[in-house]
Formats: sequence, structure tokens, C-alpha cells
Amino acid sequence: MDDGFLIRQVLGGNRNAFRLLVIRYQRPLFRFLGGFGLGQASVEELSQEVFLRVFRSLADFDAGKAAFSTWLFTIAKRLALNERSRSHRRAEHVPIDEGELPAPQETASAEHRLEISEREGRVERALRTLPETLRTPLLLAYLKELSLEQIAQIEDCAIGTVKSRIFRGKALLRAALANSEDPS
Repeated sequence: MDDGFLIRQVLGGNRNAFRLLVIRYQRPLFRFLGGFGLGQASVEELSQEVFLRVFRSLADFDAGKAAFSTWLFTIAKRLALNERSRSHRRAEHVPIDEGELPAPQETASAEHRLEISEREGRVERALRTLPETLRTPLLLAYLKELSLEQIAQIEDCAIGTVKSRIFRGKALLRAALANSEDPS
């Protein structure tokens, strides 16, 4: 079932169809909001607010202007930026949702699992050092796998700008990761 079908079902009164949209986008939305450096409680509250706003405004959604995911993540980005500006003094730390990451093999050694955990932590810390304008396109491209066109709509900029931001963001991320590597 594609998003368009589910949206038509919701608009026709089928609330269970909206549950399917929530299930489809909940994890990517959590990961995306977590990339803004918000705490777990804030991410959960913002996710609920995003879905509430989407539900209330679904009749206004125009599939001719943007994909549903683009519209949803645009709402999420605006709410996240507002929340972060309101609570910038709070220093909350949110690990990336491990449910989205590949699970280590059951037979993997404790040492291997520790190594994976440390690597994920380095990536997360490095991502948080990136400027907002570079971090958001990276998160949208690699966590949600949105197209350049969709990211440009969310970021309200040209596709060339998105490409440039992703390129610069990856370069800065590589540099930050290289600097965080253990020299041993």
C-alpha cells in the first residue's frame, strides 16, 4: 500500500489507515528528530505532535506539490528547530535508535559488540558537531533515503545547494571521524 492509498483511506474515515502511516514513518521520524540533539522525551513528544498535525491537516496535503514523506519531514524539521531554540540550554543526549541499526550477530563476541557500539557512538558524536545546514540533509539522505528533490523541498533550497551541503557534510563528518579515531 502506497502513501496515497492510505491517505485516501484516512480522508474517507478509515483511522486504521492512519495507524499504518504512523507505523511506516515512526522510526525514521524518531531517528530524524534525534539528529537534532533532542532528548528522548522531546523526540517522543515532537513525534506525537508531528503526527497530530499531519492528521489534522491531511485534507490540505497536496500530492502534486510534494511527496507525503517530504511534507511530514518538513513539519518535523520546523517543530524540531522550534523545540531546540526553546530548549537550547538543556543538554540532552539522545543515542540513535538502535532498532534502526543492524543487530549484531548472536554469536558475535562481547568485544565485537563493544567495538560496534563505540563506532556508532563516534558517528553520532561526529554528526552532532556538523552545522545544522549540513547535518539535516545528511540525515534525510542517509537515514530516510529521500531523494535530492525531496530534501530540497524540505530544506527550501535548490537541488544544487542540497548536493553541496551533503558533499560538505560528508567531508566534515569524515574529518570528524578521523579525528576521533583511537591512535592505537
